[in-house]
Formats: sequence, C-alpha cells, structure tokens
Amino acid sequence: MVKKETVPKVTFADVWLSHTEKKWEKHWLKKVHDKVNWNKFRYRFEKLYSEGNGRPAWDPIVLFKCLLLAQWWGLSDRQLEEAVGDRFSFRKFLDLRWEEEAPDATTFCVFRERITEIMDKLLRIMEEQLKEVGFEIQKAVAVDATLIEAHSIPRGEEKGDGEATYRGFTEKLIVNDRMELTIARRPPLFGYKANVRVSVAQGFVGAVSVCAASEHDARHMEELLSEKTKKVYADKGYVGCKGLLRARGIADYIQDKGVSRHPLTAAQISRNKRISRVRYIVEGIFGSWKQWYGWRKTKYMGLVRNTLAVILTALSWNMKKWAQLSSSA
Repeated sequence: MVKKETVPKVTFADVWLSHTEKKWEKHWLKKVHDKVNWNKFRYRFEKLYSEGNGRPAWDPIVLFKCLLLAQWWGLSDRQLEEAVGDRFSFRKFLDLRWEEEAPDATTFCVFRERITEIMDKLLRIMEEQLKEVGFEIQKAVAVDATLIEAHSIPRGEEKGDGEATYRGFTEKLIVNDRMELTIARRPPLFGYKANVRVSVAQGFVGAVSVCAASEHDARHMEELLSEKTKKVYADKGYVGCKGLLRARGIADYIQDKGVSRHPLTAAQISRNKRISRVRYIVEGIFGSWKQWYGWRKTKYMGLVRNTLAVILTALSWNMKKWAQLSSSA
C-alpha cells in the first residue's frame, strides 16, 4: 500500500529557531560579527601555535571572541563556559553549531596566557580596520588616566598584589555642612593606573598603558602618542608634557595650572573650559568601563595580566561602538 502524504507538523523547536534567528539579525553582536575582519587577528594568533605539535587546538578566533564576550557581559571564565554552552546569540557570534561542544574555562585561561606576548599588536589591528572604513582615531586625541583598585591589597603581613602600589592623595581644604573649614582626605588607593588615548571625534580607544598607581600620569604621555597625532587634549595633570608636544610639533591643548602667587588668568580659565568640553569624552569611557565592564577593581594579579585585560576591554569597547555608529548612520 502506498503511504499517504502527511502534512509536516510545526514543532516548538521550529518556532523557537525562527524567532531567535529574527532576533539575531537585529542584534548588535551580529554587526560586530560581520564588520570586524577576524582573519587579521587570526594571522597573529596562528603564529603562536606550533603546527603538528600536540593535540588539535581550538580555533583561536573562537577563543578570542569568547574573551570579548566575557568583557561585554562581565563574565568569569566559569560563567563564560556555561553561557557559551547554551546561549543562542553567543553561539551564533562564535559560529558554533548546536551539536558542537563549547570551550571550557581552563582553555580560556591557557589562551589568555598565550596571547600576552602579542597583546600590544591587537589594538593596532583594530585601529587599522577602523581607519579603513573612514574613522580618524589618531590625529585629535584626548589622553587621561584612571586609578583601579588592586584585586588583592596588603593586610597585616600579607603582601597582596606584588606589582601594585599605593597612590596617596593630598590634603584639601573644604567647607563642611556646618560651614566650618576642614581638611578632606581620601584614603590612599592600592592598585594600578590605566592610561589611555582616545579619539575626540568618536571615542575610540587607540592606545593603552597600565602601570602601578604611584606612577605619575605624565610619565606615560609619550608612549600613548603616535606619529600621526596632531592635537592632544588633557587635564592639568599633564602640564609638564607641554614641552614634549612642542618638540614633536603637536598642538598643545593641555589645561593650564595655577601655582602659588600665580593664579590662572581669566583667559586661561576660559581656555581650560573649552578644553574640558572636548576632553570630557575620555571621562565618559572610564565611567562606562567601571560601571559596565567591572573595572572598579582589577580582574587579575600582576601587571601583565591586567594590561591584557584592559586591552581586551578597549577592543570590545571599540567593536561595540563601531556597531552602534553603523546602526545610527
């Protein structure tokens, strides 16, 4: 007997997949997935592996994307492993099929250690891609630094994070609630300092330097500049870098600082306000990093690991901003 044709039934899985595919098409992660040239990163990562030696490794781009997802969602390695295992948008971003296993937390740790030797090249790769699509992120920049508390601080005889240091705060005269003149002191912070260079046009992070908290901001100005930098906006903490900018032919938009018996003139005060309206963009980035990217405290022990973590945050920031700017265009 000939089998009768049957009308295929629509299952819950079919409806769910159709719905999630539609949501994925509008997701900002898909824009990042499509816009970034991942092969530029792949070229660098593959040089870190020895061909024909050991077991087959995970695709480095999958692992790299996983580290970016951890930045965007503030996930630990264990949480990232669980999320990649069952979250639809994560697997689409990683190009993982449902039947494929997800990397585990240990794999993320090993990969993070592996790429520390090329971490200084990752931001340059991203910078080149942004320049190719027409963003100018080197000529007019704002430079600033923010303090980040160490993951582990000294208590008693314990040393805490051995590469972090204290940053002291000077006394400041203020008027309290009872209209009395008093001295305000902020407690010293034990940790690190993240120095960044940001384009004033769109807010892309172009360079990063991480140091001990006790180091002065101005010491890291030179390493944040590029050969194409034409204007630098900065607060009065960088006033000692004015000579460096003049020597390199860079327009000086560093705020003026008053000293004893030589207060700022009305013209200098007005100039400082104009500079503040431009350089505020870097303050917004620091605020977002601390609120949404978990940078109220460092994420690891040691300077190298925290430098890589800040670079990964800068990369994820640039990629998401690129996606958002393309959506509003």
